[in-house]
Parts: sequence; C-alpha cells; structure tokens
Amino acid sequence: MKPPSNTLYSICRGLSCILLLLLTSCERLEVRDALENDDTVPGSVTGIEIENISGGAIIRYTLPDENDLLYVLAEYEIRPGIKQQVKASLYNNSLVVLGFGEVKKYPVTLYTVDRSGNRSEPEHIQVQPTSSPVRDAFNALEYESDFGGINLNFRNEAKADLSATILIKDAFDEWIEYDKYYTALVNGSYAVRGLPAEPTIFGVYISDRWENTSDTLIKEAVPLFEEELDKEIFELLPLPGDAVSRWNLRALWDNNTTSNNGFHSSDALPKRFQFNLGEKSKLSRFRIWGIADGREYSSGNIKEFEIWGSDNPSPDGSYDGWTLLGEYEVIRPSGLNVGDELTAEDREQAAAGFEFIVPPNAPAVRYIRFKILSSFASPRDSEKAEVWFKEFTFWGQYAQ
Repeated sequence: MKPPSNTLYSICRGLSCILLLLLTSCERLEVRDALENDDTVPGSVTGIEIENISGGAIIRYTLPDENDLLYVLAEYEIRPGIKQQVKASLYNNSLVVLGFGEVKKYPVTLYTVDRSGNRSEPEHIQVQPTSSPVRDAFNALEYESDFGGINLNFRNEAKADLSATILIKDAFDEWIEYDKYYTALVNGSYAVRGLPAEPTIFGVYISDRWENTSDTLIKEAVPLFEEELDKEIFELLPLPGDAVSRWNLRALWDNNTTSNNGFHSSDALPKRFQFNLGEKSKLSRFRIWGIADGREYSSGNIKEFEIWGSDNPSPDGSYDGWTLLGEYEVIRPSGLNVGDELTAEDREQAAAGFEFIVPPNAPAVRYIRFKILSSFASPRDSEKAEVWFKEFTFWGQYAQ
C-alpha cells in the first residue's frame, strides 16, 4: 500500500483545521448567545455617592460583578413630564445628570442594563443641584446703551451652552424678538446693533438647551448714533518701521472683499502699518475680510492683531502718542482646527467678514495703526511670516 501523497495529506490537514475552527466558533456563538439572550436580572449599582453641581449632579457608584453588563442608566425629570435619560458605559463608574433649573431635590432612578436588555432592580436616589447656569448668568446680566443698540454682559462660570434673547417693544407696544446670542464662554459679551438713536425698551432673558428660562431684565435705553465712516477720506500714513506690503494698501478701503489686494507682507512678526481716518472719530466697531477661497482660517490669513489710535503720531514710527484701543483674534466659528474641513458656518462667516468691537471707553482718534501679531500659519514673533487681509470697514461717529 502506498503512503498518502503530500498533497492529499495537506488537504486532509487543512480540512481538519477548518472543522476545528468551526466547532470553536460554534462554541463561542453558543456562549455569547447564552450571555445575550437570557432573562436574568443583573445586580444593581452600590456605594452610591452624589456630588451636586450647577444645574446637575455627578453620581458615582460601584458596578456589580456581571459578565454581560452593558451600561448604567439614569432616568429623571427636569420638569413635570419632561423626562431625561443618561447612559454610562461599563467602563465608567460615574455619570452626570444635567438640565435642572431650580435649587431643590429631584428624584433620579438608576438601573444597570445587560446585553439581553434586562434591567436591574431600581435604585432610587435624590439629587439637589446648586444654582443653575441660567440663574447664575441672569443674576450677573447687565446691559447699557452702545452704538446702534446695547452691549450686554454676563458670567457663565459653568461654560454651559446658553443663549441670550434680546426683545424690543415695537410701535404697538408689543414685544418682538430682535436678536439672539449663543455662547459657552465664561464671559458672555454681545453687542446688539442696527437700532436708531431713540428711546427703546429692551428685554433680555437667558435660556439653555433644556429650555430652562430666566426672568426678563427690562430696561429703557437710548442707542448711541453710529454710521459707517467715509472711506473716501481715508489716507495712508507711511512711517519708519512699517511692514512692506506686496499689495496696494489703499485697496484695504476700496469696498472690494473678493479681489486679492490690500495687505500682504512676508516680514517678521509683529508687523504694522497706519492710516488716517480723515477726521477725528469715536469708533464703535470694525470688520475685516481675509482670503476666502478655501484657505479660510489657514495659511497667511490674519489671526491675532492689535488696533492702536492717535491724534498726533510720532514721525519716527515709535509708539509715542499712540493708545492701544483693543486686542483681537479671528476665531473659527466651528471651533475646528487648521486643516479640518470647512463647515458652512465657517465659510459664511469668512465671506461676511469678522466683526470686532472697540471698547466704549476708547478715546476718539484720527489715526489708526494695525499691529499684526500672527497669522494662521505663522505664530507670534516668527522671523518670516506670510500675512494678509483684503478689506476693512469702520463704524462710529465723527467727533464734534
């Protein structure tokens, strides 16, 4: 009898391995099936600790020793009939419940849930949140007359997603929603614009994403008169130490936001230039435009800069006679990083220009100096930096 050939031997051996793998897989599937298709109630969390926070609570616990545990579930109501759920994976030993509008006790029910969807017996607890972000922001809310409207400020220590809704009384003494401001910043500050310089009744209230809403702060205020400053009387003011621009600086005020012209320099940072407003002016705000051809928030587009003002600038190019009016930064609305795909909001903001507020206590000036600190591609103090922007517009009122 001939011994089996090498080829036949190899085939038999391969078939044996496949059969073994299939049997092993079946065993695993049976085990997993048993784990994920039972009706056994999992154990509950134990050792529960509660840390009350602004508008919510952090709940810490010990997980039960379960092989098929999937997550921990918290169920609660922030207002009668308004139910919320929070889930925490088996890799966490805590969860956070949020959305409470008042400082009082709220019931929360905790469950563990396994892979079969079985819930544990409920664990009933109570949380008592501290003052909510909405209430804290409203307590700190203030606003006053500003150019073309009001300027409002509040504190948002919790960095919660808040909105400030601005109402005005119309000619029929009815409230209408005029503007809305969204923020998650600690310092909420917003300028409401576009209103005539006449007595106006304003109302402002704060709300969050759970529709918790504050009272309304009502005041009468008279917006300050503002107008767009006349670019026809702007003039360049060359001084020693100015940056060398490859583009025509006078194009910065030609009302063309799409052509590649204006300021474009490759000098070291910081870099500067100046211009004459034509008349002494009390500035309220300004807007700048960069390149918006896919390079928004990247490359040489201006990022950080300062605005200085003067009535009598020193002819030697120094900062003698100049006053710092404000420090500014171009912020990408989406919050994404350089190189990330542009969102529709990113593109819309870049096309509309970036608006900045001049502080109300800034003096009236005739001459403006742009001091450019960085671009999106070049950090501060770079020895060689491409920086550009194409247009600016200023608003305010001419000094009497």
